[in-house]
Amino acid sequence: MTNESAGSDIPCQIPYRRSKDGCQACRRRKKKCDEVHPICGGCTRNSLSCHWSDDDANQPITRRRRRLCQSELWPRSLDIPRELGGMVTVFAVPSRPILRRLLTHFTEGSALWMSISPHRHKRFLHHVVSTAVGSSLTMSCVLAVSAADLLKYETQEPELRMISLDLYGKAVSEVRSNINHELACEKDRPLSDDIVLAVLLLCVHETHNFSDTSRLLPHLNAAAFLLQQRLSSTPSNVQLRTFLFELFSYFFALTAFSHGPSLALTPAGEVFDLISASSNHLLDQGMLLGPSQALITTIFQVTRFVVRAHSMMYGLFRSELAIIEHQLRNPRNLTDRATGESDDQPHQSEGRIVYSQEDTTLFELYRLSCLVYVKQILDPDVHPSDHELQHLVNSFVDELSTLEGDSPLNGILTWPLLVIGLCAVTRAQQCLIMARLRQTYKIWRTDIFTTTMDFLRQRWSLFATEIESQQHKDTHQAMFQYDCRGPSGSHYTFENLPLQVVLV
Repeated sequence: MTNESAGSDIPCQIPYRRSKDGCQACRRRKKKCDEVHPICGGCTRNSLSCHWSDDDANQPITRRRRRLCQSELWPRSLDIPRELGGMVTVFAVPSRPILRRLLTHFTEGSALWMSISPHRHKRFLHHVVSTAVGSSLTMSCVLAVSAADLLKYETQEPELRMISLDLYGKAVSEVRSNINHELACEKDRPLSDDIVLAVLLLCVHETHNFSDTSRLLPHLNAAAFLLQQRLSSTPSNVQLRTFLFELFSYFFALTAFSHGPSLALTPAGEVFDLISASSNHLLDQGMLLGPSQALITTIFQVTRFVVRAHSMMYGLFRSELAIIEHQLRNPRNLTDRATGESDDQPHQSEGRIVYSQEDTTLFELYRLSCLVYVKQILDPDVHPSDHELQHLVNSFVDELSTLEGDSPLNGILTWPLLVIGLCAVTRAQQCLIMARLRQTYKIWRTDIFTTTMDFLRQRWSLFATEIESQQHKDTHQAMFQYDCRGPSGSHYTFENLPLQVVLV
């Protein structure tokens, strides 16, 4: 940590420098620059004045996520929580600059993985910031998330590592204490949503900073229980409750995909049932995923069927999945919404909601992945080279090719990339998926992406070995002996894939 960053009294100052890739106009417009000198292609097309920083040539190239200036969201008079003051000053660093540095990083960087447009990013931060300002519990979790995320970029600051660990310990201790207090209180006592937000922020921390599944699962189960207890109560802030439902459903559904038996599916199921019953309202108010929220709910429903398959009649199991497959093939039956190109914020058009292009892209990528997921459950022996599967894979690849590599959408595409990747049989398909995961990791520095890459390489290697060993046999026969989720005889199913991390 430099003396300048530690001693500055300017709340909005950013203690690290943004990447200097591209001209000033492209960076200001948040557009990808082709860096053609003296005038880049974007400025040429848009008849803009193209200027380059004097120190661009001497600036080392670093990959950082795109940041939006949101420092003004935090009140200038905000001081470090009294409970945290003694801990942070142990390191002989002024407490206020540390607070400002972590809060600035949270609003400008660590929350962007979950927002697919600047408009939604602001709404996301509005609820987190407004809650944290009035809740030391939520503030502790915000600081823990921010410190650990910042540590991935500022690797040469040992004091930041100590601060990060202490902030995490403080956050977990406060969450545990508040949950115990809630359990000990009378049942008719009003329940605050602050604690739910705090637990979900810890879920963000466990997945994107440490990628520790063993610590994530208890947080998710706690969130499911807390939300279940609030289903019959009227929230003081309806929009905050809606936001919590959306954030919870994303984390829980994609974690249940690979770790379903370890999760509390019964209380979570009640939450998802309410989300499904209120799907129209949630889609209208969605702050994170737009219309794709309906697909996240579908993923959970399918996973719940798979986990409970042993206790269901086989005919009922297949009929329920067939209904879901039909809905996925006719997406308007799933969302009762129209998608089309628009601005960042969805708007009404002749009684229908029209979403942005990013909304449409994300929805289509998840829809195609869900179809592959359901098809493989309905027919576990289907080979990846199956014509219908390959049509879905190629459609996914075509859609993915239209998405820029630095788009915020890439941060929430690990699940679709894995599901489609398990059926990627051509070199071109595999290279595109691997390149997208690699590029996203360089921006987000999260082990989710590297672990997914390693897992897919292993699957593809087994696939190549299987094909080679079957070359002397009948090709058609080999197709249906191969299980795309593991080598022959392994009987991997989606809910027990040997994944070390979750896919959120």
